[in-house]
Amino acid sequence: MTVATKGVFRRTASGLTREISAVHHWIYNVFTLLVLTGAAFFYVWAPGQFPATNPVVGLIVAAIIIVPIYVAYSMLGSSMPRSGGDYIFQSRILHPSIAFMALFAQCIWLWYWLELSGFWIAAMGLSPLFSALGAFTGSQALMNLGTWFSGGTGILITTLVTNIIIAVAFLPGLRTYLKIQWYLFAGVVISIIVMTVVLLTTSHETFVANFNQFMAAFDPSQTNYYQYVIDTAYANGFDPTAGGGLYGLIGVIAIAWFNLIWAVWSMPNLGEIKHASNFGVMNRVMQASLAFGTLVMAVTMGLLIRVCGKEFTLALGFNWFNGTIEFPVQPYTSILIPIMGGGAIVVVLTLLGFLTQAIQQSFNCFVGGTRLLVAMSLDRVLPESWGRISRRFRGSPVNAILFLLIGAEVLAILLWFVPNLENYALSTSLAATIYQSLTCLAAAIFPWRARELYQASPISKYKVGNIPLVTLCGAWGFLVGVVLIAFYLLEPNLGLASTAGLWGMIAVFVFCFIWFWVARALNKSKGIDIDLNFQQIPPE
Repeated sequence: MTVATKGVFRRTASGLTREISAVHHWIYNVFTLLVLTGAAFFYVWAPGQFPATNPVVGLIVAAIIIVPIYVAYSMLGSSMPRSGGDYIFQSRILHPSIAFMALFAQCIWLWYWLELSGFWIAAMGLSPLFSALGAFTGSQALMNLGTWFSGGTGILITTLVTNIIIAVAFLPGLRTYLKIQWYLFAGVVISIIVMTVVLLTTSHETFVANFNQFMAAFDPSQTNYYQYVIDTAYANGFDPTAGGGLYGLIGVIAIAWFNLIWAVWSMPNLGEIKHASNFGVMNRVMQASLAFGTLVMAVTMGLLIRVCGKEFTLALGFNWFNGTIEFPVQPYTSILIPIMGGGAIVVVLTLLGFLTQAIQQSFNCFVGGTRLLVAMSLDRVLPESWGRISRRFRGSPVNAILFLLIGAEVLAILLWFVPNLENYALSTSLAATIYQSLTCLAAAIFPWRARELYQASPISKYKVGNIPLVTLCGAWGFLVGVVLIAFYLLEPNLGLASTAGLWGMIAVFVFCFIWFWVARALNKSKGIDIDLNFQQIPPE
């Protein structure tokens, strides 16, 4: 296998240029780890479902497990530094039909991830913002607005509007986004600093008093909402001694995985990362983002338990996951920590980072998703127009952006009008774990399936004895992925493997698999053998 010198690629260049520095790459990775928005789920989900397992320990173990996986990804990326990342790795090492099935399915699932971004902005950002400001100022109108943003209508409208705004903001190209990213990241940093100071300076007694006062503004019938949370959990079967041992540890790791593994989402951008061909720099950036994300989440989780109380933290997570309490404002860190601060300034500064990270998550979907679509179009598996780079919009794949935007808007409306439709999208995280595991499998067999490319790459010098390091790290990642996939399928407390969710995931996979073979046949009928493309790396 060689760098593209012949074949049937649609263009002799992808049309994308290398704009991403090491610092930009690190910031982007930190965003993908969702150290504020996605982490807010971990803080209630892990302790609530596996209460006998220390969530901080589980988080750290998850990070250690991920280290060699990031090594494998960095090795593959430096060997094939092209836009499309996982799609390129899998299509050149495993088989193009597998790669297209796994990664085009991921592009389709991005429609749902864009809905999730809208949820984060509305329910995790704007709802607690207005609710807290209303409670602190005595404004019923602000409190009502906060409640509206946490409801279905508020989330729908927020999603529809946000998707359009982000898509338009991304049209000028990656260079413009990288400038915006600095401001978004500043919001995250400010929020982390404020949260940490508040957690370090708030006593348990202060939190209990502030929490009860805040919740009484929404539910006057409960004068001690703190105890109400604990009592309700026990009344509904909560057992603080459940979910321990190895099984509980795997459960916490499986939840932490949704945050810590996602630095791999920078791989679709390899064609625009300046240091992509340098394994050392790639790996340092990946591991540094993992270390930062783990530190922020571990410190926050540990301090939450200290300030809120262990029993309350566990009971809160149980009630949240099982729906035993209809919280007027969802009990994420985006509201718990502002309550501790007890003032409007803390509210605004804390929620600033939640909003900027949620906004970046929408950018995140457009950045990675469009690069996957461009790579697939270059291989002629998708229509040419889907991967076309616009000169008018400074090298932006406009049609790929529209594919993601229109799909997300239609899905948002369907989710509103079709009852229980969201149940068919609950396995999106499981589907992501599948594609990541396939990439690890590709890393494991890379030295044999793409021998020429491997031997020509600087990573071929890294071995443990006679075994290539990329094989060891890839095999480790694939094994871990298989264990997690089995756990997601078997453990009901993760909620990822409902019958509807599995059918939805399978349907998308089958659709994408059939698409590949139809596209291949249509190209053959025109005298174009796209199989030649998968024997070489695409052009830059």
